[in-house]
Amino acid sequence: MEFTHTTSEYLISLLRSALDGAIPPAAPEGLSLSELFRLAKFHSVANVAYYALERAGAVLPAELKKQWAELRDKAIIADITFQADYEELCGAFAEQGIRMLPLKGILLKPLYPQSDYRTMSDIDILIDPENAERVKAVMEGLGYETADFGHNIHDVYHRPPVTGIEVHRKLFEADELRFEPIFPDPWAMCSASGGVWSFTEEAFFAFLLAHGMKHYEQGGTGIRTFMDICLYRRHCGARLDLERIYGMFERIGQRQLCEDFVALSGMWFGDGERTEALSEMERYILSGGTYGTFSNHVARGIKQKGRAGYIRDKLFPNFQTMRYRYPVLNKAPVLLPVFWGVRIVTKPFVNRRQNAAKIKALMKK
Repeated sequence: MEFTHTTSEYLISLLRSALDGAIPPAAPEGLSLSELFRLAKFHSVANVAYYALERAGAVLPAELKKQWAELRDKAIIADITFQADYEELCGAFAEQGIRMLPLKGILLKPLYPQSDYRTMSDIDILIDPENAERVKAVMEGLGYETADFGHNIHDVYHRPPVTGIEVHRKLFEADELRFEPIFPDPWAMCSASGGVWSFTEEAFFAFLLAHGMKHYEQGGTGIRTFMDICLYRRHCGARLDLERIYGMFERIGQRQLCEDFVALSGMWFGDGERTEALSEMERYILSGGTYGTFSNHVARGIKQKGRAGYIRDKLFPNFQTMRYRYPVLNKAPVLLPVFWGVRIVTKPFVNRRQNAAKIKALMKK
């Protein structure tokens, strides 16, 4: 998505004002409100920006105001629904004796000045893999439709009007295993209360960073990630030992990116200084929206491995990745070439839209 620096700079100032409870600055002369709306929507922060503009006394064209207000209203409805459904979920799992570890957004909502500021597309929880069938029965008993089961590390459930639940059996997928050494046993990094498990503050912040870094390396992560980082640091204060957390990522060669994530959050929403490296990261993040783009993903992959290397890795993943997706390889590694063939034949029929987008992005590079 193309946008001007003035637009992105003003959007960040609106969001910072909303998080701080301050009066936002007036819009710069010549600013395109339509472009501001598109960028805010692209990063799933349009509702927060709307609140800030209202507080600033901005006058919006009637049609744009209608569209923007609709997004704000949808965020409010979704917030109420998600929180009620989450409480129901906790109760149902506790009743069945199934332990669950909630992740990410649902736990961050209370840290925002208003819980509807923090939008989310679904509720993510971690369970023990052996409980997957029991969880499926619970979810369907609550009226959820099983959208996907047993094909990935997470199962997907939907219930109208807005609620989606991702039930994870593992924290990380095959191409994210570099983060596993930080979380060798997630449950050992938790405490429990009434069947609902919670990460320690340090572990939660480390997972928040790892999740954002994962998306960043796969095509980008949005502004919302850095709002989360900012507010969680404020919430924990001196209890967070950043040096210790950086050391966790140093073990997997990711310390610098981890530090840059924290620094960019401070640059946008605190009193951190702007540097050339952070400005480059800023441009990449702003161009990717909430979850990144396939174009960014392909461009980053080609930059790191070259076009031939990127294509080779996509067609013939390494053994570690393949055995994660095809467990039979743990017993018969000699079958690796066979399963490369299986993957090449079946991959075009799985996630067709994503695959088409990746090919289109690759052709442009």
